[in-house]
Amino acid sequence: MTAALAKHLERHRLLPETQRQYQRIAARLDGEHPVHWLNRKVNARTPIGTVLPLRAAVKHILLSEGYTLQDIEAMLPKAKGRPAKERNALSLKQLALFYAAADEVHEPVRTLLLILPRTGLRISEACNLHRNNIVQKQGHWGVQFRGKRDKQRFVPLNRPARTAMKSYFDRNPVQSWVFKGRGNGPIGPAAVRKVCRQLRVRHPELGKFTPHTLRHTFATHALRSGMDLRTLQALMGHESIDTTSRYLHPDAEMLSTAIEAME
Repeated sequence: MTAALAKHLERHRLLPETQRQYQRIAARLDGEHPVHWLNRKVNARTPIGTVLPLRAAVKHILLSEGYTLQDIEAMLPKAKGRPAKERNALSLKQLALFYAAADEVHEPVRTLLLILPRTGLRISEACNLHRNNIVQKQGHWGVQFRGKRDKQRFVPLNRPARTAMKSYFDRNPVQSWVFKGRGNGPIGPAAVRKVCRQLRVRHPELGKFTPHTLRHTFATHALRSGMDLRTLQALMGHESIDTTSRYLHPDAEMLSTAIEAME
């Protein structure tokens, strides 16, 4: 099943990190039928944020085994589970502290961390940026790439992000992967998450942030600045606007400001 699944995932051009994640999930089945295994996870009240990628992985596993999409949708349980904990974005004060802390980190993680809250990129998308993904469209510099579900997306770089990238390119001439790892390939998300854990220890005032928290921070501050949902949906690369809206719970500072404005 692993070889068939690997060919299937490659054919569907899923992100490398997504392919690895689905293969890890397939290995956890240990001979059990994928649908029975998924049902156990759903019935165990697994958090919905975990159930969704498990369900997506099982769907691809079954497709690689020759099942039709219609049969699969009839077989799979509905995506339900324990609601995920609210994922707080970094406040404006925390964000300023984060930028200062990220400046202490070695390259290429330093620049990668500096652009995540300014672009809303998924960590896997940022890690897999190629030099050819840095483009200029209608006079605006940004990154253009194929993200989740192989959809092409253009995300402009604001002035601080452009400055960070230019400084990085000046010191590190890039011919292939923008953020190279130790070998010939790109740096992996696990290496970035490890640095985030180290920063959390050194700077507890930042809270339990992760690379995904930085994506969430981008969405929250976009809401604060008045960006409309459709524009944010395009920038985040969400297929459904309902997915975008899940990122947009007002933070404590916004709620406090709204209450004070009523007085």
